[in-house]
This record gives sequence, structure tokens and C-alpha cells, in this order.
Amino acid sequence: MPSAGDGSAKPRTPRQNSTKSKTPIESNDPPLVLPPHSRPESPDSRVSSARSRRTDPAGLITDLTRLKEITHDDRIQSPTYRKLLGDFGSEELPQTAYHARLEPDGLEPRDTVFFGGDIEGRLQEVEDDIEDIEDELDAEFGEDLDNISSIGSDEEARAAEYDTDLEVDADKLIFPERYDHDTSGRSAYLKKCEEIGVQPITFFMKHMQDTQLVMKYHSLGPQGMKAIAKPLEVNTVIEKIDLEGNYILGEGATYLTKVLRENVYVTELVLCDNKIGNDGAQAICELLSENKTIIHLNLTGNDIEDSAAEAFYEMLTRNASIKTLMLRHNKFEDVGAQWFHDSMNENVTLETLDLSFNRFQNKGCVLLAQALKDNVGLKYLDISMNGFGLEGARALEGALKENKYLTDLNISYCRIPDEAAVHIAGGLQHNDTLENLNIGYNPMKEDGADKILTAVQVNQNSVLKVLDFGVLMVKKSFKQMEEQLAQERGMKTLYGGVLPDCPRTKLRGDIDAMKLLMMRDPMAKLKAYVEREGYRMIDLLKSFDKDNSFTISLEELKEGVKKCNIDLSDPQISQLMRQLDKDGNGEIDFSELLQGNDELILKKRAAKKIQQAFDQRKSLEETQLEAKAEPKSYMSMIDS
Repeated sequence: MPSAGDGSAKPRTPRQNSTKSKTPIESNDPPLVLPPHSRPESPDSRVSSARSRRTDPAGLITDLTRLKEITHDDRIQSPTYRKLLGDFGSEELPQTAYHARLEPDGLEPRDTVFFGGDIEGRLQEVEDDIEDIEDELDAEFGEDLDNISSIGSDEEARAAEYDTDLEVDADKLIFPERYDHDTSGRSAYLKKCEEIGVQPITFFMKHMQDTQLVMKYHSLGPQGMKAIAKPLEVNTVIEKIDLEGNYILGEGATYLTKVLRENVYVTELVLCDNKIGNDGAQAICELLSENKTIIHLNLTGNDIEDSAAEAFYEMLTRNASIKTLMLRHNKFEDVGAQWFHDSMNENVTLETLDLSFNRFQNKGCVLLAQALKDNVGLKYLDISMNGFGLEGARALEGALKENKYLTDLNISYCRIPDEAAVHIAGGLQHNDTLENLNIGYNPMKEDGADKILTAVQVNQNSVLKVLDFGVLMVKKSFKQMEEQLAQERGMKTLYGGVLPDCPRTKLRGDIDAMKLLMMRDPMAKLKAYVEREGYRMIDLLKSFDKDNSFTISLEELKEGVKKCNIDLSDPQISQLMRQLDKDGNGEIDFSELLQGNDELILKKRAAKKIQQAFDQRKSLEETQLEAKAEPKSYMSMIDS
């Protein structure tokens, strides 16, 4: 027998493992030929695998034969070994395809032997023979057989280890989902983008591990939202999602809600100006009926109508965790007001509700005001730019008397007439919790402002800190009360200016409401600069935004104003910041800037109305004076 070291040993075809089958193979089937191994094994590598084949007698016989060639161990010629070869001789080989390639060293491979006869019985006999052989081998070789696997060089061990790695890598290529442990969701996002045919967004991949995902105005659309939603399934880092201005529609909102249903990390969801409509709003409400982690929801500017108001009622009655609900600039009307009325009566945890710039008329505003009587949760309510009128003001009087929880109320631009001021004053005279009241830009006159401020002065339990009348012109008596309240209580009162008492001054027309607005309102000055230079407001914001965060801090605002030489002092810049920073986070974003621009338009309209009313009154007074006075004295008074 040639030695293993001379290289003359004929390479053998390794035995192919196959799964035992209990299905008989018909005798007329074509012969099964097992393919030869594509690479001959070296003697040493064959020896090193002996231990791993102890459960395979056929392979073990071959390895022991090669072991004899290498070690020249006489024990391999023992009766046990001869019995092993005898039990598997050429005439009595088990008739299974499993052992078809077993042959002694140096002989040509035998022809394939196939199943025949009682297959199940024969398989059982083979298994019994295997167990007997294993017992005899253990008794004969003992520890030497266990040590066979230790034969071989370190280099061969490393090679074997390398082969194993290649097998795992191959599995990764075939079954990547089994080995994908990317908790960031990056690979899932790229795969989803490729699947639906959208361009991956670098900004998203760069910031998907931040605690706040702020992607404003990135033109996602429904399909882009679908791609982004996929990695959010495994993301455990993001706490705030702000996708303002991406036009995801109701379809995109539905994709997002599906992955956030079980998410316990996201606490704030901002979907402003995405036009999600009624379908998207209903999907969001269904989400929050199950998900109790999201406590701040902003759906400003999404064309949501009355038909979705019931969904908000269902959500608010089931969800006892939500704190903030922003629904400004939508299309709710009086039918929706009824659902919000019922919601405010049943929900006791909602603290901030913004329903401004909707379409509530007298009936709807009365319902919302009545809901404040029994509500014990709301602290901030904004229902500005709706149609309160006189009836709504009457209902609000009862609400201010009964409610003991509301601290901030905005009823500006609500068409509250001067005769309704007595009802607002009646409510404030008995209220001891309200801290901020914005009643500006209503068709109210100086007499109405006098009544409201007098009620606050009379109420010794009032905690009012800010009272905003917008650009309303007030009397000198109002000015005196305002100064006294500022000194005694630290209360701040905002108004347009003080009316002079002299009729002659009125006739000379010294009051210009629009000019006064341009002088006092920093947003008006900013707008005037933009129009003069031919910019858009959003372009100006981008020029101020140095860190590309799509927001402006107070420092960036000051630096930008000074760089552009805008006529604003530091106090006015600070006032502008407070005026535009609606959510109070210390930064101005695009939506807040646009909102400030909308409010400026309304202020200009109010200033024009005030000017028209003043001019009409002036004309009337001139007519009355002309009728009473002699022509000469009248003309001398005009010229003086």
C-alpha cells in the first residue's frame, strides 16, 4: 500500500449524504449516478474530518483506511476492522443509494446499487448494523479515535474555518433577510425605494437615527411616504416626526399609521400642510385610538372637513394620553362643532386645542363656548378667525364665569362687535384663572375696550397677565387704567394708541391707522422690506437660516435683520420672535412665518376698516359742526 506522503494515493470521491426516503423507487427507474467530488481531498484533511463522521459508518471506513496509510497503526488490521470490511463487502453492501459509493482503497468505484425488496425492513437492519459497528469501534480504538480530529496543521484549520465563512456568506446572498440585523432601518429603506421605484433621500438616511426626524418640504408624496414608513417599523430612536409640507395625501398618511400602530417611541407627530383630507384624518384618529404614546398631534392645513369630525370624537373619548391637538386652517363647520363640543365634555386630558381659521359660524361658536363650562382639562384654546358675533360672546360670558382651568384664550378676528364687549367684561369680572386673552382685531371700539379693562380692574382675584386688543385705539382713561394695572399687578396691555379728546384734532385727521400699524408692528416692517426688495417671505427665511435646519432662532433672526439693514430695533426683533413663534419652542419655522404673514394681512384689513370708520365719523362731525356754526367761524377753525 503506498504511503500518504508520496502523493500517489488515488483521490477518492467523498460519500454524498442524502436524506433517507420511505418512498420505494420503482425497479424500472434509470440508474442513479452520484457525481464525483470536484476537488480531491488531501490525506491530512481527510483524517481531520474522521471524528465528524462517526455517525456515518461508510465514511468512517474510508477514513480509517486512509488513517492506516498515514499512521501505519497495526491495530487497524484487527478482527474488528476486518469484520467491518466484511460486513460491507461487495456482495453484501446495503442496497441503498446512501452507501452506493463505498469501496476499499485502491479499487475503482463500484457501480451504483439501488433500493430493492423490503426497503423499510432493510433500512432498519442497516441502522442496527451501524449501532453495532459504532460500539465495536469505541471498544477497539478508545481515545485514539477521539484524537483523530487533532491531526493536521494550523494552516489547515484556518482553511477549514475560512471555508465555513464562505458558506455563511453564500447563505447571506441567498437569504439576506435571515442575516439582516440593521436596527436603523437603512437597508430596509433602500430596499423599499428600489422596490417601488423612488429615489432615496440622503437627508433621511443621514438623520434617521436622530431623536427628531424633521423633514419639511422635501416633496415626498405618497410613494416617498411609503418608503420612509418601512424603516420606521424597526426604528427605536425617533421620538418626533415632523413631515410638514410634503403633500403625502391620505394615502401617505395611511402608510404611516400602519407602522406607528405598535410604535412606543414616537411621542409627537406633525403633518402640517400635507392635504391628507378626511381619509387621512380618519386613519390618524384610528391610530391614536390604539397608540397611546403619541401625545402631540398637529394636522394644520390638511383640508379636513365635518365628515371627519366624528373620528376625532371617537379618538378623544378613547385616548386618555393625548395632550395637544392642532387643527387650524381646516374646513370644519357647525356640524363639526357639535362633535368637538361633545369631545370637550368627555375628554379630561387634552390640554391644548387649536381650532382657529376654520368655518364655525354663530351656532358653532356658541357650541364651543358652551363646552368650556364643563370642561376640566383644556388650558389653551384658540378659536380665532371664526364667526362668534354677539351670540357667541354671550355664550362665552357664561364659560368665563364657570370655567376654572383655562389659562389662554384667543378669540381674535371673531367679528365680536362693540355691543358684545359687555358680555366679555361680565365673564372676566368673575374669572380667576385666565392669564392670557387675545381679543384683538374685532370690530370693537374704544368704549368696549374701556368696559373690558374696567372689569379686570374691579376683579381683585384676576390673574390676567396679557390682554391684547390688537391695533384698537383707546381713550385716555383706558391708558390711565392700563398704567395702574401694570404697576400694581404687572399686567401687560396691548393696543394701537390713544385717541385725543380735542374735536379740532379729530377734524385735522391726525390719525392714520395703517401708518400706525406699520410703525408698531415688526412683522409689517419685515413685510414692507420683502416687498420693496422683491423677495418672498420664504426666501428671506432661507437666507436667515444658517444651519439649514428650516427654522430660525432668535440669534439667526437678529443677525439676518441687521445684515439686511431692516429697520427693526432689538426690542422689536424680540417682539417679532414672540409674535411668530406660535408653539413657543424658541424657533420660527416656515409654517409659523406664513401664519404670521396671514395675520398681517388680517391686521391690514382691520386697520383699513378702523380708518374708514374714523373717516366716516370725522365726516359726520364736520357736517354737524358745519350745520351749527357760521361759515366764517367754521373756516377759521379749519385753518387754525
